Amino acid sequence: MLCTNRGFWKTFFLNLVTFGLYNWYLIHSFAKETNIACKDDGDSTSGLVTYLLLNIITLGIYGIIWTYKWINRCNRYLNKNGEIGGLQSSTYLLTIFLFGPLTLGIMYLVVFCKSLYLQNAVNRVHNQLSAA
Repeated sequence: MLCTNRGFWKTFFLNLVTFGLYNWYLIHSFAKETNIACKDDGDSTSGLVTYLLLNIITLGIYGIIWTYKWINRCNRYLNKNGEIGGLQSSTYLLTIFLFGPLTLGIMYLVVFCKSLYLQNAVNRVHNQLSAA
């Protein structure tokens, strides 16, 4: 069974307490869980080591691309299984490049929250299909 109860406040405070290291754990978990749930789509979400190395080499650009591809993969999975997609890649990109800075970071938190709920939804659908 994949985790379906990641909440915003718990995750937010764990990120604060660990000085952002918990976010790396989330990236690892999201990649692993997405690869498990979406194994039949022929795609693969790279893990934490690749994420960190390529993010350093590309000065942060890879992190944006990774998240964009992860959002699209999760939404494809949800749509394929008759669920409404969550966070949209267009919302993510607009937040990264426009709304995040304009709202002094508030929209970053909204997108972070929506990304948690997106992975929760993917995991919930996977758990339901696995149990059936």
